[in-house]
Amino acid sequence: MRNMRVQNSYLLVALLGAILTLTACGDKEKAAASKGGSQVVAKVNGDEISVHQINFQLNRVAQGKALTEAQSKDASKQILARLVDQQLLKQQATEAKLDRDPRILQAIEASKNEILAQAYLERLLSKAAKPSVTQIDAFYKEKPELFESRRVFRLQELAINVGKDKYAEIAEKVNATKNINEVAVWLKEKNYPFTANSNVRAAEQLPMDFLKKLQPLKDGDMIALSNDRSVSIVHLAASQSAPITREKATPVIEQYFLNQNKAALAKKEMAALNDKANIEFIGAFADMKKGVQPAPTAIKKSDAPQTVAGPEAQTAPTANQISDKASMDKGLAGL
Repeated sequence: MRNMRVQNSYLLVALLGAILTLTACGDKEKAAASKGGSQVVAKVNGDEISVHQINFQLNRVAQGKALTEAQSKDASKQILARLVDQQLLKQQATEAKLDRDPRILQAIEASKNEILAQAYLERLLSKAAKPSVTQIDAFYKEKPELFESRRVFRLQELAINVGKDKYAEIAEKVNATKNINEVAVWLKEKNYPFTANSNVRAAEQLPMDFLKKLQPLKDGDMIALSNDRSVSIVHLAASQSAPITREKATPVIEQYFLNQNKAALAKKEMAALNDKANIEFIGAFADMKKGVQPAPTAIKKSDAPQTVAGPEAQTAPTANQISDKASMDKGLAGL
């Protein structure tokens, strides 16, 4: 029982490590505030909490949005209450000498390193160029399925648990039948295991590769798709035209290009830093190379935890084929 309490104490303080690191930098502010007195908003067993700490947390909560005076006042009170709780926990952690525990010190140092690295990266990315009007116009015209010809789709899907070697046979049946219920009966007769799903998705909520295949279809049409692990039949039950004007699309397109420019800028900076740095990998990591990210280890299907996919897991028929390496691979929804 005692070990459990010690472990829980460690976990709690470790979670607070990042916040403690941030609040530690406010010690000088507290000292200055105590001289004037007006900046101190609370005292917890003699330890002072300043208005600067509240304002720092308030800016994080607001995330750049303007708050009304009433909202700001309510949020400030909530933040102060949490800071008081945090200070009480910090005092107990110090009394228990957890601030001297090597594991806690490592957690705090790791949080500090992450905060500093993130701060530098944010300052660097603030210099990313915004897209020109010409770029926005061109993008708007090049992606009619997302804007001028945007539709909302009601889809029905049969996700079939067979290999891609069965795709040709299934596609032939789809082309000949044009009725999803008949196809379902046929699949049962063939003993092909499948699950049925239905959902409503706007164009920007679909992977771009799938959207390009879906856009030409008319209501009532079906299409067969395949990947290495399964075959899907998608039935366009109904659709509704929902275009987006150039004016409304502008901020979304701007953010997309800005994200792309930030990613390129970050990649360029990391390449330059790695190039001029003296980096040496030692021991078990001696085979690593500077500036090269190791490829993730592939997990075999037999090694992965077995779960039953619910309806939400089947919202995009070609989801298993889509990589998350670029926002456009998933439409503009990820922006």
